[in-house]
This record gives sequence, C-alpha cells and structure tokens, in this order.
Amino acid sequence: MRKKQKSAVENETVYLHTRGVIKDNAVMALLGDKLFRQRVEKKRKGKGSYQRKAKHPGKIFEKPDYKFF
Repeated sequence: MRKKQKSAVENETVYLHTRGVIKDNAVMALLGDKLFRQRVEKKRKGKGSYQRKAKHPGKIFEKPDYKFF
C-alpha cells in the first residue's frame, strides 16, 4: 500500500501581485510591488505616542440615569 503524500502547495496562500505579467525576474518584480513598500509604524509607548484625537469619538460613556429625554 502506498501512502498519500500531501503537497505543500495546497496549504500555501497565493499572493496576487499587481505587476501584470512577470517576464524576466520574479523576485525583483515582487520587490517593486505594493506588498514590500515602506511603511511608517505608529509609536505605541514612549516619546511620540501621544494621541491628540479621542480613541472613541462621538461615543458617550456615562450612566443612563444622568441622561434627560
């Protein structure tokens, strides 16, 4: 009896690039794609992490007995 071999290609997700048809060099074409563009990461702690805007704008966090109808 022969064991079934699982293909590694079945489990991998395929990235749909925006480069059209890749002719010559696939690695260089993907490096110029939007997937590998430079991004600015937002600071979460320390200097520069202060957020001026409210986290939940427009939502009122108060007890319902203080509201007047």
